[in-house]
Amino acid sequence: MSSRPLSGSPSPHAHPPASIALTALLALLALIIGSAAVASFPRASEVSFRVLVYSGAAHGSRETVRAGVDAVRELGARNGFGVEATDDPAVFEDAGLARFHAVVFNNTTAASEGDGGLDDEGRAALQKYVRAGGGWVGLHDASAGAGDWDWYEGLVGATLDRSAPVQPGRIKVLDHAHPSTVTLPDLWERTEGRYTWRTGPSATVHTLARIGVRDGNTGLDKGVDRPWSWCQDYDGGRSWFTAGGDAPSAFREEDFLAHLLGGIEWAAAAKPGDCTATRAGSFQRTRLATGGPGDPVDVAVAPDRRVFVARRTGELEVVDQRTMKVSTALDLAYSPGTAAGSDGLTALTLDPGFAENHWLYLLRSDASGERLLLSRFTAGPDTVDPASEKRLLTLPGRRSTDGGGSPPPTGSLAFDREGSLYAATGDITLPLNAGGPNDLRGAILRITPQDDGTYTVPEGNLFGPGTSGTRPEIYAMGMRNPYRFTIAPASGALLATDTRPDGTVGHFRITGAGQIGSPFCSGGLPRGAADCAPRVSGAPDATGPGGGITMSGPVYEYDAASLYRTRFPEYFAGKWLTYDPGGRRFTTLSFEREARTSTEPRLGPVAAGELLSVEGVFEDMEWIRPTAAAFGPDGALYVVDPGHDGGSDRDGDDGGSGVFRIDHVGLGRLPGADVTIDRDNGSAPLTVSFTGAGSGLPAGVPVTFAWDFDGDGGTDSTEANPSYTYRTDGRFTARLTVTGPEGTTAMAGQDITVGNTRPRIAVHRLADGGLFRAGDTVGFTVDVRDEEGGRKTPVDCSRILVRSQIGRPGALSPLPRSRGCRGSIVTEAGDVPRSGPYRVTVRYTDEGGPNAPELTGSASLTLRTAFQEAEAFTSTGGAHGGAVAGNRVDASGGKALTEIEDGDWIAFDPVHLGGIRSVTVGATPCGLGGTVEFRAGSPDGPLLGSLRVPGAGNGSGDVTPTTRLRSPGGTGRLYVVFTDPAWNSEKPDLFAVDWFRFHGPEAGGAGTR
Repeated sequence: MSSRPLSGSPSPHAHPPASIALTALLALLALIIGSAAVASFPRASEVSFRVLVYSGAAHGSRETVRAGVDAVRELGARNGFGVEATDDPAVFEDAGLARFHAVVFNNTTAASEGDGGLDDEGRAALQKYVRAGGGWVGLHDASAGAGDWDWYEGLVGATLDRSAPVQPGRIKVLDHAHPSTVTLPDLWERTEGRYTWRTGPSATVHTLARIGVRDGNTGLDKGVDRPWSWCQDYDGGRSWFTAGGDAPSAFREEDFLAHLLGGIEWAAAAKPGDCTATRAGSFQRTRLATGGPGDPVDVAVAPDRRVFVARRTGELEVVDQRTMKVSTALDLAYSPGTAAGSDGLTALTLDPGFAENHWLYLLRSDASGERLLLSRFTAGPDTVDPASEKRLLTLPGRRSTDGGGSPPPTGSLAFDREGSLYAATGDITLPLNAGGPNDLRGAILRITPQDDGTYTVPEGNLFGPGTSGTRPEIYAMGMRNPYRFTIAPASGALLATDTRPDGTVGHFRITGAGQIGSPFCSGGLPRGAADCAPRVSGAPDATGPGGGITMSGPVYEYDAASLYRTRFPEYFAGKWLTYDPGGRRFTTLSFEREARTSTEPRLGPVAAGELLSVEGVFEDMEWIRPTAAAFGPDGALYVVDPGHDGGSDRDGDDGGSGVFRIDHVGLGRLPGADVTIDRDNGSAPLTVSFTGAGSGLPAGVPVTFAWDFDGDGGTDSTEANPSYTYRTDGRFTARLTVTGPEGTTAMAGQDITVGNTRPRIAVHRLADGGLFRAGDTVGFTVDVRDEEGGRKTPVDCSRILVRSQIGRPGALSPLPRSRGCRGSIVTEAGDVPRSGPYRVTVRYTDEGGPNAPELTGSASLTLRTAFQEAEAFTSTGGAHGGAVAGNRVDASGGKALTEIEDGDWIAFDPVHLGGIRSVTVGATPCGLGGTVEFRAGSPDGPLLGSLRVPGAGNGSGDVTPTTRLRSPGGTGRLYVVFTDPAWNSEKPDLFAVDWFRFHGPEAGGAGTR
């Protein structure tokens, strides 16, 4: 789906709201006829805007309140705006407030009349003023709240919980574009009291600055979200708050006065500033194309906004956002064996001069899988000429030859502004300090491509040309698996992530050639790997994309001249985007722009380039497994998510996969376009039912539909839910265009294949959710139904691709007297972690038809180890909120289930208990004690077995009770329910649970069926 930019509209901060302006005009007329009520105000021509400073019922000291008033008066005198100060709540009436563009709450709140604050009429006037577009500024104690008025607490953004003593500390300034923070340093040292909020406001406001959490402040909970200054568009108006201003000395600081001035100017609509960048709901995700099978691993966007997608299975696709057509530009034609057991196509980048020379670079396995090639190709509008290949580098490749299944993709490509090309060839099978000085694996390389397809080595690499026993292409060494990296456009720094052998995730900022040392670790501190906190249960996370490794995404370069209205805001300029396929989340990292010393010895100096902050982004979006992200020339972010099992496996089910564009829409919305069909393939004549359900705008805003079914550019239907009959063979892109009332549009495309039917795959003797033990050989058979291939023609087993997250799939062989194939997955004790669900995917690609392309069918299932960590549950719940996975040093995986109360449950999904006879529970009797029940399908479903865990004080340490377990038959959700009717909120929790171990003659048979 594609969208045009939002239509042009005046800046929301350019002028005061019309209702306020009208009232102000009436007040001016009153001045002309002699009204004394506004005689103290300068004429409109003398000031740019007016501000009211209100200090009634102030919480701060008299000296602090007076200092605040004097500071705002002085700022007004210096900067040409009018100021009136009062502590009389009677000013809160419609005509009085209408004269002001902003109201400053100077260390005071909208307390009730009984507390010396606003009466009901005053509160109504303030609410009406804000809803008409007025601005509100809050200083420090303005957050003390109005406990009986939720609207005011929403206006502030947060409510004070408690304060900490006055002490030195540092404020992390996150937004260097907003007028209130644009001049502030990255780390702003201040001595003041600190506030803790009842609920962190970050989801509803735009955070401008935060309290540094690692400065050793007393009286503050570590790790609790503590924004310090923020802004928001609220209920029609503008709200800006700062926790500063707690003492008279604050109003004598030039930095704080600049901060306050910018906040007032923004609230008064005198200066523009975005206050939606980190607010939930400010970004909109648009699907450009469904992902399809093939494991997408990289993405790049051309200057004309064509989107190139590299798939590990060897296809390079291009998405044209103007037509929504998806073309296979290049197919490396890997065999199933090569696709399953080698690096495959692993990285993609465009030449800096792509607009003129059309060159792109691929890092890929050769046809044998024995070598890794770095090549340049020339691209056309929707094709890439294989004959245009210029091979730059040939490296050792990897094939999966013993245990461990398919090797994870390991490669990355990026250019810097000098024209140097960086390439990463990480390998998690190498030691920590991967590769030697003469081994390009596990290193980051830097070369300069030449027009003739060769390359030179730039000065400044790690080893000089001619150095014995070294490769001059090596730029940096010492990382274990730098799978993805990026180059910061402004600084030229190389930014990479790396999973260490102990499971920690390192973030590296590399500014010169060298042997890489300590990273910025998961916790955000630059430390040695031994000091980093493990990411997942203390175990290495070595499965590549989808297994949990944190990925290095792009750095945003803001272009103020861009005409694309939904580009990312300037807040993100210079920030490093990272993403976690396993955790399904995105974060941004900011770095210190300059070195800084501190007057407080315990704070210490800060070097330029040190990590400043890690912030979540797009937290309201749900992802399945994002594996690649890149900013386009339009300032939008493009993300590839292969979904479940790398794409669709049957008609109408895309597995959640897709190529997505993320636009910044702020407070607005683009129309959505979403195409749903009842079939996407079959023989001619093929009748397809389309629906645009899910398209449009919120709140029932009217939109129009235009369908182009055959791709000829015309409009074939304007209905919301039409149907169309295709009568000739071929592949067609059906396109839906949705137009909103302001002319904004969105498009969605759907490929239809006529003349070929997608093969149907069934896997037998292997149950979805089946249990196995490390060291087992798990057998299975595959049945393929290929309509065009003939019902009696034997299936070519070599065309079946088996991908497994565990073990080593063997070659498939034909079944006697059957069209199917049989195979096995061999696991070894040292290759399989003790606990976890693992996906197995089986794919078959047919041969297509005379005028119809080939199609791929697939089936997938989940296998589980017979030993399951309790904290690895799929979901939890219950009357008391469910169990919690808490850290515990002596637990088998570093965590255990805690806070277990009566009625709490956890669930594992899917699970097949075929062949399982009993289960043992590893538990700690640290509380009241109780019963563990195993139930099928729901927390109150059929009881499969139960056992008792004793309470604390029974003279035993950890316990391992066992119970018989019956199988409910088939695959389903297994619930583990914890009960003790004697429990109540005054009593301790029941117990802690560490693990489950399933037993039976066929445990390890993966639920043979």
